[in-house]
Amino acid sequence: MIKAVLLDFDGTLVYRDILDVICGIVGKAKESYKINNDFLTGKLPGLTALITRINFLQGLSLFQIEKQLDQDTYLTTGAKELIDFLNQQKIIIILYSGNITPILSYYQKLLGINYIVGSQPKMEGQKIIGISKEDFPGKEFKLLGVKKILHKLSILKEETLAIGDSSADKSMFKFAGKSVAINPKNGIEKFTDFVIDNNLSKTIPIIKKLNKIY
Repeated sequence: MIKAVLLDFDGTLVYRDILDVICGIVGKAKESYKINNDFLTGKLPGLTALITRINFLQGLSLFQIEKQLDQDTYLTTGAKELIDFLNQQKIIIILYSGNITPILSYYQKLLGINYIVGSQPKMEGQKIIGISKEDFPGKEFKLLGVKKILHKLSILKEETLAIGDSSADKSMFKFAGKSVAINPKNGIEKFTDFVIDNNLSKTIPIIKKLNKIY
């Protein structure tokens, strides 16, 4: 029985890397893309890449972020249908990402997502000040955050399903009871139970089968 879905953000809930999009506000989209690609191809440690990209946003306001996302949410096809289904079935949704919590909070409110786990930059009022290695509890901070929420809710790892798209989701896939890769990259499909393409709502029949919903 699936009681919680662990949902990756960039490349999964949204089809663009939203940190690249937001870095574009300050003219750093290309730099952000290159750094992330260096991480995905193993040229750069994940935490180093993430901290560098987030620090491009120093001085950016929450208003600027919301204004940008109001123009285009970049939601993956079927995202709203999946979220609506999970809420109807009272399945907990935990959105996890290396992306910053101000961005994740936007989507939490937009879609009705229960919990978010992300990077928490230092703030001065409504402006981003920056982030450092000391602001992370460890390189597996996303998994640690998810585990903390599941423990609070008394949900076992066997009762979870993780959805992601890249090597950054490997630890979550290995942790969860079941896993789904959407448009998988870098061979991550080898670590998942199911593979789908292009449309998140294709996860619905998988969950229905696992939970024996007819």
